[in-house]
Amino acid sequence: MPKLPIGDMGPCEIVWNYGETAALYLGEYLGQVKLTMDTKVNDIQQESDGDAAVDGIYAGSTMTLEIPLTRSTLDELAIALNSGAPVPSGSLEYLEIKNQIGCDLYSLAKSIVIKPICGDVVSTDPSEWIQLFKCYPIPGMDLVFDRATQRIFPTKFKVFVDQDSPYTGLFGTLGMPSGSTEYGI
Repeated sequence: MPKLPIGDMGPCEIVWNYGETAALYLGEYLGQVKLTMDTKVNDIQQESDGDAAVDGIYAGSTMTLEIPLTRSTLDELAIALNSGAPVPSGSLEYLEIKNQIGCDLYSLAKSIVIKPICGDVVSTDPSEWIQLFKCYPIPGMDLVFDRATQRIFPTKFKVFVDQDSPYTGLFGTLGMPSGSTEYGI
């Protein structure tokens, strides 16, 4: 029976900055990790057919990755909130929550790899992994304080079309070349 190389269902591990020495596992999440691609098509019309389309032209696609992070370390939250490194304060650290404006995101974007988990074991088979070449977190926060709701950081990554050879025009790959390693290093 055929199945998707990434599996039909189940959780995953997410690696930020894949391929670099500073690669980081993004930690635990609660709820759905959701990779979404939307493609826009512009209709071609002619007066004699009214509002009905007689043809269509691809106008481009957008892609986002949503991760509901929970129980995160300060290093993981620093990525999710795009806040910079944790700030030392005596024997503790804290994060600054910044108002961000006017920043070029593509130049800061990093690769993300998504690896399926089966039976509490993270896949070591690169043919089952998804790689997104250029991603950057768009900070957001929706924290609930009550006696029954677990706090999460709903993190949305904007996935950019790669502008560098040999991947120009690609968002990423479904499956990776054989020989790809744990963190690409």
